[in-house]
Amino acid sequence: MASSNIGATSATYNDVTRTNIKALSPDISAQIAKAKFIAIDTEFTGLVLSNASRVFGINTAEWVTRSSDMRDKYKAMANVAKTHALVSMGLSTFSIRHTRPGSYNVNNFNFLLQAQNSHLINPSSMSFLAENGFDLVRQATKGIRYFSGPNPHPVEVKTHAINMEGGLIRNVFLDVVRARVPLIIHNGLFDLVYLYQSFFGPLPDTYDSFAHDLCEMFPGGIYDTKYIAEQLDPEAATYLAYLYHKNERIQKQREQRGEPALSIKLRDPLSYGSSVPK
Repeated sequence: MASSNIGATSATYNDVTRTNIKALSPDISAQIAKAKFIAIDTEFTGLVLSNASRVFGINTAEWVTRSSDMRDKYKAMANVAKTHALVSMGLSTFSIRHTRPGSYNVNNFNFLLQAQNSHLINPSSMSFLAENGFDLVRQATKGIRYFSGPNPHPVEVKTHAINMEGGLIRNVFLDVVRARVPLIIHNGLFDLVYLYQSFFGPLPDTYDSFAHDLCEMFPGGIYDTKYIAEQLDPEAATYLAYLYHKNERIQKQREQRGEPALSIKLRDPLSYGSSVPK
């Protein structure tokens, strides 16, 4: 096992692809079931639709993080999620270590995904991913195949392996929903829109219905670290790397003063069957 404090810069994680998702699924479900809270992040093929102003009557260039009209913002996001696709999903489960208060075991999972629906790809989004180490060839050959939207198992798909992979990755997300624990995101409204469309069902027509569904799905609450950081210090930077290292320093200082501090232990990648009761 890899031991770490909050400031670990290189995290161990489970690389989940179409070749091992079946074997790892029982362990993943077990870790989700034990979690006290869960963090989730996604990567996708687009943030905007070309000519969105002309096609949908919405100027996405004028969006801000917390738009004064969330209904229009949601409508635009839903249109993007319906026409684009997820390419990866990151999931971290935090379970209590009983060594001291504020201490957690963390299991990290990265799910490589390949949507089987025809979908749009924004060149700038894919360039960003490639420049940051995302392997597009590996995604095409190893990505977990799934169908998003209202019909996860289209009639024309007769390959058992594809249907099996799609069912397994969908069940991972449903396990998160069934856990009923707090969900942690960072600037994550788009992540939630994509996840709903990809693994839960067709997106509701209105923002109000979508928000109601999220409250039902995640009764433990949804906590956006970017929003929280902005409320605590409106003048400070809120990008994830900055918050990560800032809070690393804070936790180290608290520990040095003998005050309660957050402590995490990053777990090594799972061995098949390691989390399943014998």
